[in-house]
Amino acid sequence: MQPKQLDTEAGVLDVCVKVAVPVGAANGDTNTGTVTATSVATSTAATAEIKTIAISGGDTLLVDNDDNAPNVQSYYASALTANGISFLTWDLKADKDLPLNYTKSFKNVVWFTGNSYPAPVTPYEATLTAFLDNGGRLFMSGQDLLDQGAGTTDFVRNYLHITWDGSEAQNDKPTAAVHGVAGNPVTDGIGAVPIDHSVLGAAFEDRITPNGTAAPAFTDDTAQPDALSYSGTYKVVFLAFGLESYGTAAQKADLIGRAYSFFGP
Repeated sequence: MQPKQLDTEAGVLDVCVKVAVPVGAANGDTNTGTVTATSVATSTAATAEIKTIAISGGDTLLVDNDDNAPNVQSYYASALTANGISFLTWDLKADKDLPLNYTKSFKNVVWFTGNSYPAPVTPYEATLTAFLDNGGRLFMSGQDLLDQGAGTTDFVRNYLHITWDGSEAQNDKPTAAVHGVAGNPVTDGIGAVPIDHSVLGAAFEDRITPNGTAAPAFTDDTAQPDALSYSGTYKVVFLAFGLESYGTAAQKADLIGRAYSFFGP
């Protein structure tokens, strides 16, 4: 567990707490305890809460970053369930404090942003960096999450493997259909899949430039990349459009299944 910081009159004190999760705990069960430190010199006290979350039977974390505007979580949950994938869900609108070590406990993270704006992922880049450095596999989807400076960070460039200048050449390119890229390990043979803009009520797909060894996974109406896959010490599938707007329920499930085949066991 990460050290917990207690703010005291003398400064900040790091406290390490060991916890034990009961064998019979269900996936997602939580327990919150309170740690109190009392100064010997002044008898003043400071407290901090320690929240423990049980993880059992699932290696995927579904991160809901859509701010419920609209709420599109069901599309991702259904696609995962259709593939028999067990998962836990973290809704950032309900709790913005996504713990780093909790995130690292999963092999796979499926992260979606819906209409969230601006820079919905930026506050969590350090956590995602640690997750990927730990050998994680990330599926990320959002129709406007790179807008402006959000796409120019070190995380986007070096971990998502996207080169982005924020210009109108890349930003906000409404797309009628995305097209799978021949030879890509995720999307080879998919063909054209329509994008339904009524789901999000906005037509703000982005265009990306994959860098390094990242491979274009989908292209837009003008044959420019709007998705990629990357394989190295970690793996990434990134969609610059919302999976929730992609084709039918069966096509969404197929794409998730293909991504997980790419991720491996």
